[in-house]
Amino acid sequence: MKIRFLVFDVYGMGGTVRTVLNVTNYLAQTGYDVEIISLFRYRKAPFFEIDPRIKVTILHDIAGRSKNDTSLKTKVANRLSRVKSQMIHPEDEAIHLFSILSDLKLYNYIKTINSGILVTTRPSFNIFAAKHANKGVSIIGQEHLNFSIYPEKMKKSILEYYKKLDYLATLTDEDTEDYKQLLQGGKVKVKKITNSIPKLQGLVSSLESKTVIAAGRLVPQKGFDLLIEAFQMVNQHFPDWKLKIFGSGREKDNLQELIEKHKLYNHVILMGPTQHIDLELSKSSIYALSSRFEGFGMVIVEAMQCGVPVVSFDCPKGPSEIIAQHEDGILVEDGNVQAFAHSLMELMGDEEKRKTFAENALHNVSRYEIQNIGKIWEETIDEITQSMNKQVVENPAELLRRV
Repeated sequence: MKIRFLVFDVYGMGGTVRTVLNVTNYLAQTGYDVEIISLFRYRKAPFFEIDPRIKVTILHDIAGRSKNDTSLKTKVANRLSRVKSQMIHPEDEAIHLFSILSDLKLYNYIKTINSGILVTTRPSFNIFAAKHANKGVSIIGQEHLNFSIYPEKMKKSILEYYKKLDYLATLTDEDTEDYKQLLQGGKVKVKKITNSIPKLQGLVSSLESKTVIAAGRLVPQKGFDLLIEAFQMVNQHFPDWKLKIFGSGREKDNLQELIEKHKLYNHVILMGPTQHIDLELSKSSIYALSSRFEGFGMVIVEAMQCGVPVVSFDCPKGPSEIIAQHEDGILVEDGNVQAFAHSLMELMGDEEKRKTFAENALHNVSRYEIQNIGKIWEETIDEITQSMNKQVVENPAELLRRV
């Protein structure tokens, strides 16, 4: 059975790409027939490694198009690319990047798929597939956020269309229960399949470096402005410690202004993106997660894998499911910047506590290794395969249709 993953841009960086590749690389190595459908491509080379056994299909190649092409086909395509999308949900956070052209390319490709499993990786793709995928395709929608986070129009669409999915993969116990209640009466099976971590490339941290690390897209959700505010307080008591923030995004200039405003330019550094966050984690002593909300908090797991204790806001919904309070990290009252600063200083001033937390983290994090999460994916694929085979046996017309 062919398994296809539909993503926004598999060549890009970010948590969704990283976790999709963890799973697809595992499945390809295990012998599954895997294809990644990338709606866009904005980079010429992928940011993360893609197993060569995976077929990658690019639908709208931004990076590969020639600026000198003046053909009629290109002129029409350019014109269509300037018209707003009519098929992607208007409350998708990247709606400004979709267009009628990307709508047509996605719709036409989805309509060529008549069998197998289609895994969709963002709410607008889940809804799109529920509306337009052919009958013989089993759809696994991935949900990375809690229902309460979404705007009202998106909530309404989720309630209407998620029920038509075959599976909804959620990241936390709370989300699993919430979506089971919300989607009662539909055919969809809600199942917890958390994100996974790849094998560690760096070493486990010695916890000797006076470095706090944070990583993620430079967007308001990640709360790096709150982290910088907290580090201003920290710097008054621990001036020899530095904060390194890895990532790129639209908030870069605003964050740099905030750093300069608080005269932290020698202490807080915007490092840009990195392909190997584990190597950077192995050179740090504390990980700080300052998000206003998280679907899961993949980087918390990666920090724990590197033996780095975590200080995190207890934001909805993921961190509290990963961190064991005062055992392998510290959960801070959501949005309480002063308490966040105090928790950072608590670990900065206590090397033994850092080491104890790190030892516990290394033990607790094993449940997120790809070997364990990959088996859940295999079980889910087997369930779908058995169900589809049963339908064929019970309905001979279905067998003829597939032939």
